[in-house]
Amino acid sequence: MTHRFLVAGEQLRGDHVRFTDAQAHQIRSVLRLRRGDQVRVFDGLNLVDRRVELTDTSAGRVVGEAAQAPEPRTRLSVYPALLQRDKFEVVLQKLTEIGASAIGPVLTTRALVREAPDARRYARWRTILGEAAEQCGRGVVPELLPTLPLPAALVASDGCRLLAYEAERRLELRAALEGRRSRVALFVGPEGGFTAEEVGCARQAGARIISLGPRILRAETAALLASTLVLYELGDLSWPVSSK
Repeated sequence: MTHRFLVAGEQLRGDHVRFTDAQAHQIRSVLRLRRGDQVRVFDGLNLVDRRVELTDTSAGRVVGEAAQAPEPRTRLSVYPALLQRDKFEVVLQKLTEIGASAIGPVLTTRALVREAPDARRYARWRTILGEAAEQCGRGVVPELLPTLPLPAALVASDGCRLLAYEAERRLELRAALEGRRSRVALFVGPEGGFTAEEVGCARQAGARIISLGPRILRAETAALLASTLVLYELGDLSWPVSSK
């Protein structure tokens, strides 16, 4: 397996790549790579990886290109309720792996976390998203949206709005999607679920209230399951025909 690194534009100068101190430490002390070994780098903008031969543990030269994993055709924006730190960080990581295009933390009534994160927390979250993109082969890092109360997040979202609610019995996700959708906004509640008032607010905003089945799921499980099902139903978990 060739290791991948997300690099900023200023780290690339023609065919020359300069790694950050943290990346150089990983190359040298964690991965134990040496001069002449190859890694891949991507900038989150161009849809190819660059194959880089190390000239030392902090720099290298581009020697070719490599294909990236294809991005979903559907723009899936996931709006998970804020959870306790460790749980929410796992959600961010896994949503990146699944293929979410954007992630917007949401403040909800029953959540244990009821305050928006500070700039330091957002910086950590962006690092988690970048590292998850490196690991899973994506060339795009999901957009991290501002933290908003649920009513404001509903207004800010677009496309087919879906809200998962444990008390819903009739409408399943497949029926709610109603065929091909290019943009989906998925809302998933906190540990205690959405309140009836929040569900009513979602209905007024045009969201479809969906069931994820008869069992009560943990909040972090629901976010990942629902996101996976959306992309599966829309054919975005398969290789494109041209890639087979």
